[in-house]
Amino acid sequence: MNKELFINSYLDRIQEKFTLTKDFAFEIFSITALLDLSFDEVYQNVSTIVNANGEYDAGIDGIYIDEDDNECTMHVFQIKNSKGFGDNVLSKFVNDYRNIFVYGNSTNIRLNAKVTSFLERYTNIVSSGKIIDVKLYFIFSGEKEKNDQSIIQRHEEENDDLTIYDINDLYDRIDNLISENKKRKDVEFSFMAEKSNISLKRDPQALISFQIQNIKAINFRLSALDLCKLLDKEKELNKRIDTVFSDNIRGFLKYNKTNKNIKKTLDSDYSEYFPFLNNGITIISEKVKIPNDMQAGYYPIETKNPVIVNGLQTTSVIYDIYKEDSSKLDGVYVLIRLYETSDPDIVDKITDATNTQSPINYRDKVSNRDFNKYTKALFESQNIGYLVKRGETFENVLSKQLNESIQSDTVYKFWYATFQELPEVSKNSKSKILEEIFEASSDDKHKLHPLFNGDKDSAIYEQLFKSYKIYKFVIGKRNQNIGSDFINYADELLSYGLYKLDPLGEDFESTYPKVCAAISKIVQEEQVFLGTKNLTYSHNGYFKSSKSRYDLNKIMKFVEKGEGLFQS
Repeated sequence: MNKELFINSYLDRIQEKFTLTKDFAFEIFSITALLDLSFDEVYQNVSTIVNANGEYDAGIDGIYIDEDDNECTMHVFQIKNSKGFGDNVLSKFVNDYRNIFVYGNSTNIRLNAKVTSFLERYTNIVSSGKIIDVKLYFIFSGEKEKNDQSIIQRHEEENDDLTIYDINDLYDRIDNLISENKKRKDVEFSFMAEKSNISLKRDPQALISFQIQNIKAINFRLSALDLCKLLDKEKELNKRIDTVFSDNIRGFLKYNKTNKNIKKTLDSDYSEYFPFLNNGITIISEKVKIPNDMQAGYYPIETKNPVIVNGLQTTSVIYDIYKEDSSKLDGVYVLIRLYETSDPDIVDKITDATNTQSPINYRDKVSNRDFNKYTKALFESQNIGYLVKRGETFENVLSKQLNESIQSDTVYKFWYATFQELPEVSKNSKSKILEEIFEASSDDKHKLHPLFNGDKDSAIYEQLFKSYKIYKFVIGKRNQNIGSDFINYADELLSYGLYKLDPLGEDFESTYPKVCAAISKIVQEEQVFLGTKNLTYSHNGYFKSSKSRYDLNKIMKFVEKGEGLFQS
Protein backbone atom coordinates (compact mmCIF):
# COMPACT_ATOMS: atom_id res chain seq x y z
CA MET A 1 0.00 0.00 0.00
CA ASN A 2 2.75 2.47 0.94
CA LYS A 3 4.67 1.60 -2.23
CA GLU A 4 1.80 2.79 -4.40
CA LEU A 5 1.12 5.74 -2.10
CA PHE A 6 4.66 7.12 -2.31
CA ILE A 7 5.36 6.36 -5.95
CA ASN A 8 2.01 7.57 -7.30
CA SER A 9 2.43 10.75 -5.30
CA TYR A 10 5.75 11.42 -7.00
CA LEU A 11 4.33 10.59 -10.42
CA ASP A 12 1.47 13.04 -9.89
CA ARG A 13 3.93 15.74 -8.89
CA ILE A 14 6.20 15.10 -11.88
CA GLN A 15 3.26 15.08 -14.31
CA GLU A 16 2.06 18.43 -13.03
CA LYS A 17 5.51 20.00 -12.74
CA PHE A 18 6.66 19.15 -16.26
CA THR A 19 3.30 18.64 -18.03
CA LEU A 20 4.12 15.05 -18.93
CA THR A 21 2.17 11.87 -19.52
CA LYS A 22 2.28 9.28 -16.76
CA ASP A 23 4.67 7.09 -18.80
CA PHE A 24 7.17 9.94 -19.17
CA ALA A 25 6.69 10.86 -15.50
CA PHE A 26 7.60 7.29 -14.59
CA GLU A 27 10.81 7.66 -16.59
CA ILE A 28 11.81 10.80 -14.68
CA PHE A 29 10.92 9.19 -11.37
CA SER A 30 12.88 6.01 -12.10
CA ILE A 31 16.07 7.78 -13.13
CA THR A 32 15.89 10.13 -10.14
CA ALA A 33 15.45 7.20 -7.77
CA LEU A 34 18.61 5.53 -9.07
CA LEU A 35 20.84 8.60 -9.41
CA ASP A 36 21.69 11.24 -6.82
CA LEU A 37 20.03 13.99 -8.85
CA SER A 38 16.90 16.13 -8.60
CA PHE A 39 13.81 15.82 -10.79
CA ASP A 40 14.79 19.05 -12.53
CA GLU A 41 18.30 17.82 -13.24
CA VAL A 42 17.01 14.53 -14.61
CA TYR A 43 14.41 16.22 -16.79
CA GLN A 44 16.80 18.85 -18.13
CA ASN A 45 20.06 16.92 -18.35
CA VAL A 46 19.45 13.17 -18.38
CA SER A 47 16.11 12.35 -20.00
CA THR A 48 15.99 12.11 -23.78
CA ILE A 49 12.38 13.33 -24.00
CA VAL A 50 13.05 17.07 -23.69
CA ASN A 51 12.19 18.76 -27.00
CA ALA A 52 11.84 15.31 -28.54
CA ASN A 53 8.83 13.73 -26.81
CA GLY A 54 10.50 10.35 -26.96
CA GLU A 55 11.00 10.36 -30.73
CA TYR A 56 14.19 8.95 -32.26
CA ASP A 57 15.73 8.06 -28.93
CA ALA A 58 16.61 4.52 -30.16
CA GLY A 59 14.83 3.10 -27.13
CA ILE A 60 17.14 4.94 -24.74
CA ASP A 61 15.16 6.98 -22.23
CA GLY A 62 18.01 8.54 -20.29
CA ILE A 63 21.78 8.94 -20.42
CA TYR A 64 23.99 10.37 -17.70
CA ILE A 65 27.76 10.71 -18.01
CA ASP A 66 29.40 11.13 -14.61
CA GLU A 67 32.94 12.29 -15.24
CA ASP A 68 35.75 13.46 -13.00
CA ASP A 69 39.53 13.50 -13.12
CA ASN A 70 40.01 9.87 -12.18
CA GLU A 71 37.07 7.97 -13.57
CA CYS A 72 34.05 8.23 -15.82
CA THR A 73 30.79 6.31 -15.78
CA MET A 74 27.98 6.43 -18.30
CA HIS A 75 24.50 5.43 -17.08
CA VAL A 76 22.08 4.34 -19.81
CA PHE A 77 18.38 3.80 -19.10
CA GLN A 78 15.46 2.10 -20.76
CA ILE A 79 12.20 2.36 -18.84
CA LYS A 80 8.83 0.69 -19.38
CA ASN A 81 5.75 1.67 -17.40
CA SER A 82 4.35 -1.83 -17.74
CA LYS A 83 3.91 -4.90 -15.56
CA GLY A 84 6.00 -7.20 -17.74
CA PHE A 85 8.46 -7.43 -20.63
CA GLY A 86 9.60 -9.96 -23.19
CA ASP A 87 12.91 -11.44 -24.20
CA ASN A 88 13.01 -9.31 -27.35
CA VAL A 89 12.63 -6.05 -25.38
CA LEU A 90 15.79 -6.67 -23.38
CA SER A 91 17.69 -7.87 -26.44
CA LYS A 92 16.73 -4.78 -28.40
CA PHE A 93 17.83 -2.46 -25.57
CA VAL A 94 21.27 -4.05 -25.33
CA ASN A 95 21.68 -4.19 -29.12
CA ASP A 96 20.63 -0.56 -29.58
CA TYR A 97 23.11 0.53 -26.94
CA ARG A 98 25.89 -1.45 -28.61
CA ASN A 99 25.03 -0.18 -32.09
CA ILE A 100 25.13 3.43 -30.93
CA PHE A 101 27.96 3.54 -28.42
CA VAL A 102 30.13 0.49 -28.98
CA TYR A 103 30.14 0.73 -32.79
CA GLY A 104 29.62 4.49 -33.12
CA ASN A 105 26.12 4.17 -34.66
CA SER A 106 27.51 2.28 -37.63
CA THR A 107 23.97 1.27 -38.68
CA ASN A 108 22.93 4.94 -38.87
CA ILE A 109 20.04 4.71 -36.43
CA ARG A 110 18.13 8.00 -36.54
CA LEU A 111 18.82 9.85 -33.27
CA ASN A 112 17.30 12.94 -31.75
CA ALA A 113 19.49 15.88 -30.70
CA LYS A 114 19.72 14.75 -27.07
CA VAL A 115 21.01 11.25 -27.82
CA THR A 116 23.29 12.64 -30.52
CA SER A 117 24.86 15.06 -28.04
CA PHE A 118 25.57 12.23 -25.59
CA LEU A 119 27.14 10.14 -28.36
CA GLU A 120 29.38 13.05 -29.32
CA ARG A 121 30.43 13.59 -25.72
CA TYR A 122 31.05 9.87 -25.25
CA THR A 123 33.20 9.79 -28.39
CA ASN A 124 35.22 12.82 -27.29
CA ILE A 125 35.97 11.31 -23.90
CA VAL A 126 37.04 7.98 -25.33
CA SER A 127 39.17 9.62 -28.04
CA SER A 128 41.03 11.49 -25.28
CA GLY A 129 42.28 8.15 -24.00
CA LYS A 130 39.92 7.73 -21.04
CA ILE A 131 38.04 4.50 -20.36
CA ILE A 132 34.31 4.87 -19.67
CA ASP A 133 32.59 2.39 -17.40
CA VAL A 134 29.03 1.68 -18.54
CA LYS A 135 25.96 0.79 -16.51
CA LEU A 136 22.80 -0.29 -18.28
CA TYR A 137 19.48 0.00 -16.43
CA PHE A 138 16.29 -1.69 -17.58
CA ILE A 139 13.41 -0.55 -15.36
CA PHE A 140 9.77 -1.57 -15.43
CA SER A 141 6.77 -0.91 -13.17
CA GLY A 142 5.93 -4.55 -12.52
CA GLU A 143 7.60 -7.11 -10.26
CA LYS A 144 10.45 -9.39 -11.30
CA GLU A 145 8.98 -12.28 -9.32
CA LYS A 146 5.91 -12.25 -11.58
CA ASN A 147 7.97 -12.45 -14.78
CA ASP A 148 10.06 -15.16 -16.39
CA GLN A 149 13.07 -15.60 -14.11
CA SER A 150 15.09 -17.45 -16.74
CA ILE A 151 14.93 -14.45 -19.10
CA ILE A 152 16.08 -12.07 -16.38
CA GLN A 153 18.89 -14.35 -15.25
CA ARG A 154 20.14 -15.02 -18.77
CA HIS A 155 20.30 -11.38 -19.82
CA GLU A 156 22.06 -10.27 -16.63
CA GLU A 157 24.58 -13.11 -16.93
CA GLU A 158 25.27 -12.38 -20.60
CA ASN A 159 25.62 -8.63 -20.04
CA ASP A 160 27.78 -7.69 -17.06
CA ASP A 161 26.77 -4.04 -17.44
CA LEU A 162 23.01 -4.71 -17.30
CA THR A 163 20.84 -4.58 -14.19
CA ILE A 164 17.08 -5.05 -14.23
CA TYR A 165 15.04 -3.04 -11.73
CA ASP A 166 11.37 -3.41 -10.84
CA ILE A 167 8.89 -1.38 -8.82
CA ASN A 168 10.14 -2.89 -5.55
CA ASP A 169 13.70 -1.80 -6.31
CA LEU A 170 12.45 1.74 -6.93
CA TYR A 171 10.57 1.71 -3.64
CA ASP A 172 13.74 0.61 -1.87
CA ARG A 173 15.49 3.65 -3.36
CA ILE A 174 12.85 6.10 -2.14
CA ASP A 175 15.38 7.56 0.33
CA ASN A 176 17.28 9.03 -2.62
CA LEU A 177 14.29 11.28 -3.29
CA ILE A 178 14.14 12.69 0.23
CA SER A 179 15.84 16.07 0.37
CA GLU A 180 17.17 15.50 3.88
CA ASN A 181 19.08 12.49 2.62
CA LYS A 182 20.85 14.28 -0.22
CA LYS A 183 24.49 13.91 0.72
CA ARG A 184 26.10 16.98 2.18
CA LYS A 185 29.39 17.67 0.48
CA ASP A 186 32.26 17.23 2.89
CA VAL A 187 33.30 20.42 4.64
CA GLU A 188 36.83 20.65 5.99
CA PHE A 189 37.34 23.73 8.13
CA SER A 190 40.00 24.92 10.53
CA PHE A 191 38.97 26.96 13.55
CA MET A 192 41.65 29.39 14.66
CA ALA A 193 41.35 29.35 18.44
CA GLU A 194 42.24 32.63 20.15
CA LYS A 195 45.16 32.66 22.56
CA SER A 196 44.81 33.74 26.14
CA ASN A 197 45.54 37.41 26.75
CA ILE A 198 46.27 36.70 30.42
CA SER A 199 48.89 33.97 30.37
CA LEU A 200 51.58 35.59 28.21
CA LYS A 201 55.02 34.64 29.52
CA ARG A 202 55.19 30.92 28.85
CA ASP A 203 52.32 29.27 27.02
CA PRO A 204 49.46 31.62 26.19
CA GLN A 205 47.04 28.69 26.33
CA ALA A 206 43.99 28.64 24.10
CA LEU A 207 42.45 25.21 24.51
CA ILE A 208 40.80 23.13 27.18
CA SER A 209 40.90 19.63 25.74
CA PHE A 210 40.06 16.22 27.15
CA GLN A 211 38.69 12.85 26.11
CA ILE A 212 36.07 10.56 27.65
CA GLN A 213 36.10 7.11 26.11
CA ASN A 214 36.04 7.76 22.34
CA ILE A 215 34.70 11.32 22.48
CA LYS A 216 37.10 14.26 22.22
CA ALA A 217 36.12 17.63 23.67
CA ILE A 218 37.78 20.99 23.02
CA ASN A 219 36.68 24.34 24.46
CA PHE A 220 38.09 27.60 23.10
CA ARG A 221 37.43 31.24 22.24
CA LEU A 222 36.75 32.05 18.56
CA SER A 223 36.48 35.26 16.59
CA ALA A 224 32.89 35.85 15.43
CA LEU A 225 34.33 36.64 11.99
CA ASP A 226 35.98 33.20 11.93
CA LEU A 227 32.64 31.60 12.72
CA CYS A 228 31.14 33.41 9.72
CA LYS A 229 33.87 31.98 7.50
CA LEU A 230 32.50 28.51 8.32
CA LEU A 231 29.08 29.54 7.05
CA ASP A 232 30.63 31.12 3.96
CA LYS A 233 32.39 27.85 3.18
CA GLU A 234 29.20 25.85 3.79
CA LYS A 235 27.35 28.09 1.37
CA GLU A 236 30.12 27.78 -1.20
CA LEU A 237 30.17 23.97 -1.10
CA ASN A 238 26.53 23.10 -0.40
CA LYS A 239 24.84 26.18 -1.87
CA ARG A 240 23.09 26.99 1.43
CA ILE A 241 23.95 27.37 5.10
CA ASP A 242 21.18 25.33 6.75
CA THR A 243 23.19 22.14 6.15
CA VAL A 244 25.61 23.25 8.87
CA PHE A 245 22.63 23.06 11.26
CA SER A 246 21.44 19.67 10.00
CA ASP A 247 21.38 18.09 13.47
CA ASN A 248 19.85 21.10 15.17
CA ILE A 249 16.44 20.48 16.69
CA ARG A 250 14.92 23.75 15.49
CA GLY A 251 15.28 26.34 12.79
CA PHE A 252 16.06 30.02 13.23
CA LEU A 253 13.33 31.57 15.35
CA LYS A 254 13.66 34.94 13.60
CA TYR A 255 13.90 37.90 15.96
CA ASN A 256 12.08 36.69 19.04
CA LYS A 257 12.92 38.24 22.40
CA THR A 258 16.10 36.19 22.88
CA ASN A 259 17.43 36.89 19.40
CA LYS A 260 16.61 40.60 19.66
CA ASN A 261 18.71 40.70 22.83
CA ILE A 262 21.59 38.94 21.07
CA LYS A 263 21.47 41.47 18.25
CA LYS A 264 21.18 44.35 20.71
CA THR A 265 24.36 43.22 22.44
CA LEU A 266 26.26 42.86 19.17
CA ASP A 267 25.12 46.29 18.00
CA SER A 268 26.03 47.95 21.29
CA ASP A 269 29.24 49.63 22.41
CA TYR A 270 29.80 46.77 24.87
CA SER A 271 29.79 43.99 22.21
CA GLU A 272 33.25 42.91 23.42
CA TYR A 273 31.48 41.48 26.48
CA PHE A 274 29.52 39.10 24.23
CA PRO A 275 31.23 35.87 25.43
CA PHE A 276 30.23 36.80 29.01
CA LEU A 277 26.58 37.34 28.04
CA ASN A 278 26.07 34.35 25.74
CA ASN A 279 26.10 30.61 26.41
CA GLY A 280 28.27 29.96 23.38
CA ILE A 281 28.01 27.48 20.53
CA THR A 282 28.19 23.69 20.55
CA ILE A 283 29.64 21.99 17.47
CA ILE A 284 29.94 18.29 16.70
CA SER A 285 32.41 17.12 14.07
CA GLU A 286 33.21 13.75 12.51
CA LYS A 287 36.92 14.36 12.93
CA VAL A 288 38.91 16.82 15.03
CA LYS A 289 42.66 17.34 15.01
CA ILE A 290 44.34 19.64 17.52
CA PRO A 291 47.97 20.83 17.73
CA ASN A 292 50.23 19.59 20.50
CA ASP A 293 51.53 23.09 20.96
CA MET A 294 51.12 26.58 19.60
CA GLN A 295 52.21 26.75 15.95
CA ALA A 296 53.73 30.01 14.68
CA GLY A 297 51.63 31.83 17.23
CA TYR A 298 48.37 30.09 16.25
CA TYR A 299 46.17 27.26 17.53
CA PRO A 300 44.54 25.77 14.40
CA ILE A 301 41.90 23.10 14.99
CA GLU A 302 41.16 20.99 11.91
CA THR A 303 37.64 19.56 11.59
CA LYS A 304 35.65 17.54 9.08
CA ASN A 305 31.91 18.16 8.60
CA PRO A 306 31.30 20.36 11.65
CA VAL A 307 27.63 20.72 12.58
CA ILE A 308 26.26 23.36 14.95
CA VAL A 309 23.88 21.51 17.27
CA ASN A 310 23.37 24.34 19.74
CA GLY A 311 23.79 28.02 19.04
CA LEU A 312 21.85 28.22 15.79
CA GLN A 313 20.09 31.34 17.02
CA THR A 314 23.36 33.02 18.04
CA THR A 315 25.10 32.00 14.82
CA SER A 316 22.22 33.19 12.64
CA VAL A 317 22.14 36.62 14.29
CA ILE A 318 25.92 36.94 14.00
CA TYR A 319 25.79 35.97 10.32
CA ASP A 320 23.03 38.48 9.63
CA ILE A 321 25.19 41.23 11.08
CA TYR A 322 28.22 39.94 9.16
CA LYS A 323 26.32 40.23 5.86
CA GLU A 324 25.13 43.74 6.70
CA ASP A 325 28.38 45.17 8.08
CA SER A 326 31.18 42.80 9.05
CA SER A 327 33.07 45.61 10.79
CA LYS A 328 30.54 45.45 13.63
CA LEU A 329 32.02 42.05 14.57
CA ASP A 330 35.58 43.31 14.96
CA GLY A 331 36.79 42.33 18.42
CA VAL A 332 33.74 40.12 19.08
CA TYR A 333 34.33 36.56 20.25
CA VAL A 334 32.19 33.52 20.97
CA LEU A 335 32.84 30.53 23.20
CA ILE A 336 32.97 27.21 21.38
CA ARG A 337 32.42 23.70 22.70
CA LEU A 338 33.65 21.29 20.03
CA TYR A 339 33.16 17.51 20.16
CA GLU A 340 34.39 14.71 17.95
CA THR A 341 31.84 11.91 17.60
CA SER A 342 29.72 10.18 14.97
CA ASP A 343 27.59 8.27 17.47
CA PRO A 344 23.95 9.35 16.80
CA ASP A 345 22.91 8.60 20.38
CA ILE A 346 25.65 10.86 21.75
CA VAL A 347 24.73 13.55 19.20
CA ASP A 348 21.10 13.38 20.41
CA LYS A 349 22.14 13.60 24.06
CA ILE A 350 24.45 16.58 23.48
CA THR A 351 21.86 18.35 21.33
CA ASP A 352 19.15 17.78 23.91
CA ALA A 353 21.25 18.76 26.92
CA THR A 354 22.79 21.92 25.50
CA ASN A 355 19.64 23.52 24.08
CA THR A 356 18.50 25.58 27.04
CA GLN A 357 18.54 29.24 25.95
CA SER A 358 15.20 28.94 24.08
CA PRO A 359 12.94 26.35 25.73
CA ILE A 360 12.79 23.01 23.91
CA ASN A 361 9.30 21.61 23.55
CA TYR A 362 8.26 18.21 22.33
CA ARG A 363 7.84 19.46 18.80
CA ASP A 364 11.56 20.20 18.80
CA LYS A 365 12.29 16.73 20.12
CA VAL A 366 10.06 15.05 17.55
CA SER A 367 11.47 17.07 14.65
CA ASN A 368 14.54 14.89 14.13
CA ARG A 369 12.75 11.53 14.38
CA ASP A 370 13.09 9.27 11.36
CA PHE A 371 9.37 9.02 10.61
CA ASN A 372 9.32 12.75 9.85
CA LYS A 373 11.72 12.47 6.92
CA TYR A 374 9.34 10.07 5.16
CA THR A 375 6.31 12.16 6.09
CA LYS A 376 8.05 15.25 4.73
CA ALA A 377 8.86 13.41 1.50
CA LEU A 378 5.25 12.29 1.05
CA PHE A 379 3.85 15.78 1.62
CA GLU A 380 6.42 17.40 -0.65
CA SER A 381 5.58 14.89 -3.38
CA GLN A 382 2.10 16.39 -3.23
CA ASN A 383 3.53 19.94 -3.44
CA ILE A 384 2.89 20.55 0.25
CA GLY A 385 5.58 21.93 2.53
CA TYR A 386 5.62 19.86 5.72
CA LEU A 387 7.30 22.16 8.24
CA VAL A 388 8.83 20.23 11.10
CA LYS A 389 11.14 22.55 13.00
CA ARG A 390 10.22 25.66 14.91
CA GLY A 391 11.40 28.66 12.95
CA GLU A 392 11.05 26.81 9.66
CA THR A 393 8.82 28.75 7.29
CA PHE A 394 7.43 28.28 3.84
CA GLU A 395 10.21 30.55 2.60
CA ASN A 396 12.58 27.63 3.22
CA VAL A 397 10.75 25.38 0.77
CA LEU A 398 9.78 27.77 -2.02
CA SER A 399 12.70 26.56 -4.09
CA LYS A 400 11.02 23.17 -4.25
CA GLN A 401 8.04 24.78 -6.02
CA LEU A 402 5.58 23.64 -3.38
CA ASN A 403 2.09 25.09 -3.50
CA GLU A 404 1.21 25.17 0.19
CA SER A 405 2.56 24.33 3.63
CA ILE A 406 1.41 22.89 6.94
CA GLN A 407 3.03 22.75 10.35
CA SER A 408 3.71 19.20 11.47
CA ASP A 409 2.10 19.66 14.88
CA THR A 410 -1.18 20.64 13.21
CA VAL A 411 -1.09 17.40 11.25
CA TYR A 412 -0.41 15.46 14.47
CA LYS A 413 -3.31 17.20 16.13
CA PHE A 414 -5.84 16.19 13.50
CA TRP A 415 -4.37 12.71 13.26
CA TYR A 416 -5.10 12.37 16.97
CA ALA A 417 -8.64 13.66 16.46
CA THR A 418 -9.32 11.17 13.68
CA PHE A 419 -7.22 8.03 13.70
CA GLN A 420 -6.83 8.10 17.47
CA GLU A 421 -10.52 9.06 17.81
CA LEU A 422 -9.88 11.60 20.55
CA PRO A 423 -10.98 15.00 19.18
CA GLU A 424 -11.34 16.50 22.66
CA VAL A 425 -7.72 15.68 23.51
CA SER A 426 -6.69 17.12 20.17
CA LYS A 427 -8.51 20.35 20.98
CA ASN A 428 -7.26 20.44 24.57
CA SER A 429 -3.61 19.56 24.55
CA LYS A 430 -1.29 19.64 21.57
CA SER A 431 1.70 19.28 23.90
CA LYS A 432 0.33 16.02 25.25
CA ILE A 433 0.03 14.67 21.73
CA LEU A 434 3.57 15.75 20.90
CA GLU A 435 4.87 14.17 24.09
CA GLU A 436 3.13 10.91 23.31
CA ILE A 437 4.47 10.87 19.76
CA PHE A 438 8.00 11.56 21.04
CA GLU A 439 7.73 8.74 23.56
CA ALA A 440 6.29 6.43 20.91
CA SER A 441 9.23 7.16 18.61
CA SER A 442 11.73 6.38 21.39
CA ASP A 443 10.17 3.59 23.47
CA ASP A 444 9.71 0.25 21.72
CA LYS A 445 7.22 -0.75 24.44
CA HIS A 446 4.89 2.14 23.67
CA LYS A 447 1.62 1.13 22.00
CA LEU A 448 2.22 3.63 19.18
CA HIS A 449 5.83 2.57 18.54
CA PRO A 450 4.92 0.47 15.46
CA LEU A 451 3.65 3.70 13.88
CA PHE A 452 6.43 6.10 14.89
CA ASN A 453 9.50 3.85 14.88
CA GLY A 454 10.72 5.35 11.58
CA ASP A 455 10.00 2.24 9.52
CA LYS A 456 9.39 3.16 5.88
CA ASP A 457 6.53 0.65 5.79
CA SER A 458 4.70 2.13 8.79
CA ALA A 459 1.01 2.92 8.38
CA ILE A 460 1.55 6.38 9.86
CA TYR A 461 2.41 8.15 6.60
CA GLU A 462 -0.91 7.44 4.94
CA GLN A 463 -2.72 8.22 8.19
CA LEU A 464 -1.03 11.60 8.56
CA PHE A 465 -1.70 12.50 4.96
CA LYS A 466 -5.36 11.51 5.20
CA SER A 467 -5.63 13.52 8.42
CA TYR A 468 -4.24 16.53 6.60
CA LYS A 469 -6.79 16.16 3.79
CA ILE A 470 -9.62 16.00 6.33
CA TYR A 471 -8.21 19.04 8.12
CA LYS A 472 -7.88 21.00 4.88
CA PHE A 473 -11.46 20.19 3.90
CA VAL A 474 -12.86 21.16 7.30
CA ILE A 475 -10.90 24.42 7.42
CA GLY A 476 -12.01 25.25 3.89
CA LYS A 477 -15.66 24.79 4.81
CA ARG A 478 -15.23 26.78 7.98
CA ASN A 479 -13.68 29.65 6.04
CA GLN A 480 -16.68 29.65 3.73
CA ASN A 481 -18.82 30.37 6.80
CA ILE A 482 -21.07 27.42 6.16
CA GLY A 483 -23.37 26.43 9.01
CA SER A 484 -24.04 27.93 12.42
CA ASP A 485 -21.64 29.63 14.81
CA PHE A 486 -20.45 26.33 16.34
CA ILE A 487 -18.46 25.76 13.11
CA ASN A 488 -15.78 28.12 14.41
CA TYR A 489 -15.14 25.83 17.39
CA ALA A 490 -15.68 22.30 16.09
CA ASP A 491 -12.77 21.64 13.73
CA GLU A 492 -11.59 18.60 15.66
CA LEU A 493 -15.03 17.05 16.24
CA LEU A 494 -16.04 17.69 12.62
CA SER A 495 -12.83 15.99 11.46
CA TYR A 496 -13.56 13.07 13.75
CA GLY A 497 -17.09 12.78 12.36
CA LEU A 498 -15.89 12.88 8.75
CA TYR A 499 -13.31 10.20 9.49
CA LYS A 500 -15.83 7.92 11.20
CA LEU A 501 -18.47 8.34 8.51
CA ASP A 502 -16.13 8.30 5.51
CA PRO A 503 -12.77 6.74 6.55
CA LEU A 504 -11.60 6.40 2.95
CA GLY A 505 -12.31 10.04 2.15
CA GLU A 506 -14.41 9.16 -0.88
CA ASP A 507 -17.09 11.87 -0.61
CA PHE A 508 -16.57 14.50 2.07
CA GLU A 509 -18.93 16.87 0.26
CA SER A 510 -21.93 14.67 0.98
CA THR A 511 -20.65 13.50 4.38
CA TYR A 512 -19.98 16.97 5.76
CA PRO A 513 -23.63 18.20 5.91
CA LYS A 514 -24.62 15.03 7.79
CA VAL A 515 -21.92 15.54 10.42
CA CYS A 516 -22.76 19.26 10.68
CA ALA A 517 -26.45 18.48 11.22
CA ALA A 518 -25.60 15.92 13.91
CA ILE A 519 -23.29 18.32 15.76
CA SER A 520 -25.85 21.10 15.50
CA LYS A 521 -28.39 18.78 17.12
CA ILE A 522 -26.13 17.71 20.02
CA VAL A 523 -25.19 21.34 20.61
CA GLN A 524 -28.85 22.31 20.90
CA GLU A 525 -29.54 19.38 23.23
CA GLU A 526 -26.58 20.29 25.43
CA GLN A 527 -27.72 23.92 25.59
CA VAL A 528 -31.21 22.81 26.70
CA PHE A 529 -29.79 20.36 29.22
CA LEU A 530 -27.48 22.93 30.81
CA GLY A 531 -30.32 25.46 30.81
CA THR A 532 -32.38 23.15 33.01
CA LYS A 533 -29.44 23.06 35.43
CA ASN A 534 -29.03 26.86 35.36
CA LEU A 535 -25.58 26.34 33.85
CA THR A 536 -24.01 28.38 31.07
CA TYR A 537 -23.23 26.66 27.79
CA SER A 538 -19.90 27.29 25.98
CA HIS A 539 -19.00 25.95 22.57
CA ASN A 540 -15.33 25.86 23.54
CA GLY A 541 -15.98 24.04 26.80
CA TYR A 542 -18.31 21.53 25.20
CA PHE A 543 -15.98 20.59 22.36
CA LYS A 544 -13.09 20.24 24.79
CA SER A 545 -15.05 17.65 26.74
CA SER A 546 -15.31 13.95 25.94
CA LYS A 547 -19.09 14.36 26.24
CA SER A 548 -19.22 16.00 22.80
CA ARG A 549 -17.66 12.88 21.30
CA TYR A 550 -19.93 10.55 23.24
CA ASP A 551 -22.99 12.56 22.16
CA LEU A 552 -21.92 12.51 18.51
CA ASN A 553 -21.23 8.77 18.68
CA LYS A 554 -24.70 8.18 20.05
CA ILE A 555 -26.58 10.20 17.46
CA MET A 556 -24.48 8.95 14.53
CA LYS A 557 -24.30 5.39 15.89
CA PHE A 558 -20.51 5.42 15.69
CA VAL A 559 -18.69 2.49 17.27
CA GLU A 560 -15.32 3.44 18.70
CA LYS A 561 -12.33 1.22 18.23
CA GLY A 562 -11.18 1.96 21.77
CA GLU A 563 -9.69 5.04 23.35
CA GLY A 564 -6.14 5.66 22.22
CA LEU A 565 -6.00 2.45 20.16
CA PHE A 566 -3.90 2.84 17.03
CA GLN A 567 -4.47 1.41 13.59
CA SER A 568 -1.61 -0.46 11.97
